[in-house]
Amino acid sequence: MTTSSGIRAVIFDMDNTLHNLHAAAQAAADAVSLFCGTEFTLHFTPLNRDRPSLPGEFKDFFGDEKTASQAFSLYYMLELQCLREFDGMREVLQSLKDAGIRLVVLSNSDGHSVYPRLSLMGLDGFFDAVFVRESFAEIKPSPAVFSHVLDFLKMDAAEVLMVGDSRKKDVAAARACGISAMHAWYGSWEDKDKLCAAEIPEDILSRVL
Repeated sequence: MTTSSGIRAVIFDMDNTLHNLHAAAQAAADAVSLFCGTEFTLHFTPLNRDRPSLPGEFKDFFGDEKTASQAFSLYYMLELQCLREFDGMREVLQSLKDAGIRLVVLSNSDGHSVYPRLSLMGLDGFFDAVFVRESFAEIKPSPAVFSHVLDFLKMDAAEVLMVGDSRKKDVAAARACGISAMHAWYGSWEDKDKLCAAEIPEDILSRVL
């Protein structure tokens, strides 16, 4: 289906675009802090880090391997359990799907992080494809990554919209490839993109439909 906007597919970043990783990480960090009786803060908590990089950081922080292992297991379990999609996101995805818009996830996180998160939130069924760090030789903001996704969709760049919380890796990178882009400002810590930004997930529908 082609909408009045000309958009036939939407590429979504994952963390802090579909769901609030910041809030989940904070909640998990607070719980681990209580468990360990130590100051476990977000200065150390690796927001937007992939799971394989975490154990070493826990060991550096806690010192002994046993405590680090317990803290890491607790943190990762709680982070997953605390994940929630942004308010209205599920309805946005359903509306796009009902309108015949193809949906894709394009994340720089590895599959060990992305697939469990999507599954646990029950969002995996909305997407035609999920591309992670291991999917391609390069990651965002490389133009090659966006070219691969366009090849998968069999669409021109002008028919696709990118939505992401990073102005550099998602928004600017997509636009450099001729893809329209929308800054997921509702989940970003960056200044709002002046050209096109979503203050709430429902703004994505306004842009596409």
